Amino acid sequence: MSNYSKVQFISWELYTGPFKNPADTPQGFYNGLSSSTVDFRTDVLGQCWDIEARLAFIADAIAKAYASADLSSSTLKIFMAPEFLCRGAGGAYLHDLLNGWVGPAPSSFALPAPFNYAWDGLFGGLQALAADARYEDFLFVFGTMISASFPTAEAIDGQYLLDPTKPGEVYNTALIQRGGVSHTADNYAARKQYISGIDFLKWSGSVAQHTYHTVLPADPEAVIPADVLGVTEGGAVFQIAGLNDVNGAVIDFGIEICLDHALSGGSRANRFGRLRTANQWVKIQLVPSGGMGLYPDSIRLLPAAGPTPHAYAFNCDGYTTLDSKVFGSHTQIWNGANGAKVPAANKLIEVSGGESRSGTTLTAVTNSVLTRNGEVLASQLWNNGNGVQGAGHVRVINAMPL
Repeated sequence: MSNYSKVQFISWELYTGPFKNPADTPQGFYNGLSSSTVDFRTDVLGQCWDIEARLAFIADAIAKAYASADLSSSTLKIFMAPEFLCRGAGGAYLHDLLNGWVGPAPSSFALPAPFNYAWDGLFGGLQALAADARYEDFLFVFGTMISASFPTAEAIDGQYLLDPTKPGEVYNTALIQRGGVSHTADNYAARKQYISGIDFLKWSGSVAQHTYHTVLPADPEAVIPADVLGVTEGGAVFQIAGLNDVNGAVIDFGIEICLDHALSGGSRANRFGRLRTANQWVKIQLVPSGGMGLYPDSIRLLPAAGPTPHAYAFNCDGYTTLDSKVFGSHTQIWNGANGAKVPAANKLIEVSGGESRSGTTLTAVTNSVLTRNGEVLASQLWNNGNGVQGAGHVRVINAMPL
């Protein structure tokens, strides 16, 4: 159990949107590694390569964060990456690849070593990175990862194989993981409720990828998440065992992934987020996004009445700068007020990705990593096709009172 008197926000500022071909405006595609030239959606080996490479870049980003962080045991470090950090060349990994497998891989995947047996998958790889004594006082919000499940069809030989002629059921999931060697079980997974216009391409290249009209949401929008019921997955309100404030009270966290921060309710009727719809208030409100900023009407910080100088809303966006028309990334941290108008003094950090800002330390993430499949450039994974590319920067903000 740890009691914290301060919190330090760490934002990984990088572009995580699609590649948009400047020579062909209607064309776009998802960046990632592949072993296929036919269908990126079911290219299992290429997706395994992609996951391995992204894990290597994530390892570098959190190491850079550690190097500039306040290492006091009384300071909680919250590292957050943007929405869409991990999705691969098809636009979504096959859902099986999130958790991997403890024995042989499914035979239909026909995977070579080391992926053919006892592979941890993306979530297991992220948890292994966090399970380090250096990260004892860190909470990692690993952006989001997109996955999809396809129906199966019986093949000629009697095996049941994925049927990509049918729409894939898609999941947009944030893994929130406490760091430290003994805290692997201390985590939370939240799913985005609403699909927004930029979540999937309305166009694609010559190789099959997930597009806006070939996906189905895992949860129908008519289902309002039971955020007030203490659900173990998917809700917007959560706690992490052992993370307490200076008085020993467990810290209440909230997470709203991108559009979930701006809209909620049946048929998206409310022009505010999931926390407000559920009438919930939190100490730390997390908003990983791909094309979203903090919404004043959605801020729900404790205490529910009066000033909130020691509670914070934290946004890390991977699609635009603070100018919503410019591709890039940005970071926002607000506190001090709830309501339709947030005073300028309570907008503690408002900065576009890569720009210098007093009270913060900016460190570039590596441009390349070595994997078992050879060298991988960051621009192969994150690239808008018009000069915004690479693994960006980690921004460590000076610690604030909690």
